[in-house]
Amino acid sequence: MQRMHSKSGSTLTTLLLGALAALVVVSIILFPDLAFQSSLEGLTIWWKLVFPALLPFFIMTELLIGFGVIQGAGTLFEPLMRILFRLPGVSGWALASGLIVGFPTGAKITASLREKGLITRIETERLTALSHLCSPIFIIMVVGVGFLHNAQLGILLTIIHYTSALLTGFLMRNSKENRGITQSSPELSASIQSTKKPVSTSIWKRALTTMREAYLHDGRAFGKLLGDSVTSSVQTLMLIGGYMMIFSVLINVVNIVHLTQSISFVTGSLLGFLNITTDTAPQWIKGVFEIHLGAYAFSQIEDFPLLPQMALIGAFLGWGGLSTHAQVASFHQKTDARYVSFLLARALHAGLAFVLTVFLWKPLVWLLKDAEPSFLWLDSAVSEHQATTFPLNGETAWGLLGPMLSQLMLLLIVMLMASVSIQIIRNRISR
Repeated sequence: MQRMHSKSGSTLTTLLLGALAALVVVSIILFPDLAFQSSLEGLTIWWKLVFPALLPFFIMTELLIGFGVIQGAGTLFEPLMRILFRLPGVSGWALASGLIVGFPTGAKITASLREKGLITRIETERLTALSHLCSPIFIIMVVGVGFLHNAQLGILLTIIHYTSALLTGFLMRNSKENRGITQSSPELSASIQSTKKPVSTSIWKRALTTMREAYLHDGRAFGKLLGDSVTSSVQTLMLIGGYMMIFSVLINVVNIVHLTQSISFVTGSLLGFLNITTDTAPQWIKGVFEIHLGAYAFSQIEDFPLLPQMALIGAFLGWGGLSTHAQVASFHQKTDARYVSFLLARALHAGLAFVLTVFLWKPLVWLLKDAEPSFLWLDSAVSEHQATTFPLNGETAWGLLGPMLSQLMLLLIVMLMASVSIQIIRNRISR
């Protein structure tokens, strides 16, 4: 795989990164107490929610790639992923992990697949956009139960989030650039071709053969593979934590220097057609920068109609926040994937989520029954970020590992059954 010019090498990217670094340094010098408190709050979210939720899955992904399990599973998932999203079978693991664990798991796994040459650049960009999802645990437990005190609203947001994500994936699937498919490697091409026509050996034997060949090609012993997996996963999580701390500082700096007033006209105009005059500029700033803070801020607006409140929260969940955008860009520094494709997908996801919330609001509320707003009142001395741990009763997310693993296994089994059924039907039709 030939690597394209690094995105960080462009003049614009260099200037933006330099300006961001300078702003962080200046803010720390001018507001040391605020910077320390903000970074500590970002660190709290990372340590209690992000680190325990992502670490096991990052390590597991690296191990499964090294042992060839994901490559072998790609043979099994190939019929399903091709017919739905025009993606190779190995992308099934990234999609399932992104769906259950949440962002930025999908982007990290996708970057690993591209570095191994298992998917093409176009497939990398589309899979990154498709697998960049909020986990159902985050939407239902943290946003629904913790922020809104209403699990039914969390379920509603979850339905909207995944429906708009699927629509985004289908729209990108049918784009002009994505109609042609270029295979990534000889091994993957052979695997794909074998799923398109009946052969003497079963799909299960072909999967085992692919798995063994991938493991022999990797060549690392178990001890070496485990050490590399742990090292890579911890380094990735440290990077994520750093971004969360930086953007937490930036949000507070933006509030202090009153930059929110400069966008009040824009946000007011966007909500004017709904006859809403509440100033939501501070909430928009938080939603654009960091999804945890943005979701919390929008859920706490008083005297705000429930429908636009849910539509805005759904839109910003689809957007994901610039903090995760920066994380995704950093994961793909070693690949040739373009950030602009991810940016457009996130904007499309956000727009679809907003529109779907407006159009599906009444039928969804009727199905869920009695979905009423409820606000989380906190003492002014308590940090906003501490509220994100409320659904966990002050504990970390380690206790959620079991449910997430169970959900992931169930989803993979369903995908596997659907994919094998498609392959069986294909074989019978082609006879």
